[in-house]
Amino acid sequence: MDSSPTPIRSTVDRHAHNIRAIKAARASIETRLKDIIPSAQTWPVQLHAAQRHALLSPGKRFRPLLCVFVAKGAGFEGTAATYVGCVSEMVHAASLILDDLPCMDDAALRRNQPTTHIAFDESTAILTATALLNRAFGVLAQLPDVSAERRIELVDLLSYAVGSKGLIAGQIADLSNTDTSASVAEIERLNTLKTGALFDFAIEGAAIIAGVSASQRGALKDFSHHLGLAFQLLDDVKDTVMSDAEAEKSVGRDTGKATILALTGSEAAMERLSGYITAAKEALGRAKLSNSDTLDAVLDAQFAFLK
Repeated sequence: MDSSPTPIRSTVDRHAHNIRAIKAARASIETRLKDIIPSAQTWPVQLHAAQRHALLSPGKRFRPLLCVFVAKGAGFEGTAATYVGCVSEMVHAASLILDDLPCMDDAALRRNQPTTHIAFDESTAILTATALLNRAFGVLAQLPDVSAERRIELVDLLSYAVGSKGLIAGQIADLSNTDTSASVAEIERLNTLKTGALFDFAIEGAAIIAGVSASQRGALKDFSHHLGLAFQLLDDVKDTVMSDAEAEKSVGRDTGKATILALTGSEAAMERLSGYITAAKEALGRAKLSNSDTLDAVLDAQFAFLK
C-alpha cells in the first residue's frame, strides 16, 4: 500500500506546530512588553503614552522571537528569554524613534502610524527613546532565573550593541553615507553596525542565558551576522519598490545613499540577498539547535516578501 500521505501529514503537522509555537511566543512577548513600561495614565502621562505608542505599535517582533527560539532550541525554558527578547525590541523601538526624527531621516510614518515626534513632539520623542534605553538595562538587571554573572554579561553586551562601536556608530555613519564610490565591503560594515548590532544582542543574549557551547556560540554569531546583512538589504529593496502604505512606513529615505542595491543593481542585489539568507541558515544548522525548523519558519515569515 502506498504510504506517501504519511510524510505529507507529518510536514503539515510540523508546519501547524511551528505556527502555534510562534503565535504563543509572540503573545507572550506582547504581554511582557505591555507590563515592562508604565501605563499611559502614569505621570508624566505624555512620556508614558509616547513610550507605549512606539513600543506597542504593531510589529513582527522578529528579534524577540529569534531570542526566544534560539534559547529554547539550546535547552533554556525560562521566562528570561522573553525578557531579553523584549529588551531587544525596546532598544529597536528607541532606535526607530531617533532614526525618524527630522534631523535624521525625517519620517512621518512608522508601522502604519504617525512616528513618535509627529504623534507627540520632538522633545517627547527624544526623551521617550532615552527612557526606553534606560529601562532596557533595568530589565536585564532583574532577569529571573539567570545568574548575576550572566546578567552582567548581558548588560555589557547591550552597552556594546547600542554604543559608539555598535548601533550608534552605524547611525552616525549612515547620516554621512553619501559616498557612492563605496565598496560592497564598506557598505556591509555599515550595515553590520546599523542593523546587525541588535540581531547580535538578541541572538547572543539567548546564547548567554542558555549557556551554549563555544562552537554553538560561534555558529550563532555567524548566523546573526548574515541575518543582519540580509535584513538590511531587504529593507533597502522595500524602500525602493514599495509605497508608504505597502511598507507601513515612510519610504524613499535611502535616495542618495550608498547602498548595495544602488551600487550593484537590483538583480545582483537580490542574488546577494539570497546568498546572505542561505549563509544564515547554514550557520543556524551548524548551531545544532533542537528547534531549527521553528526558527526556519520565523525566517521564512520575515522574508516572505521575496517569494
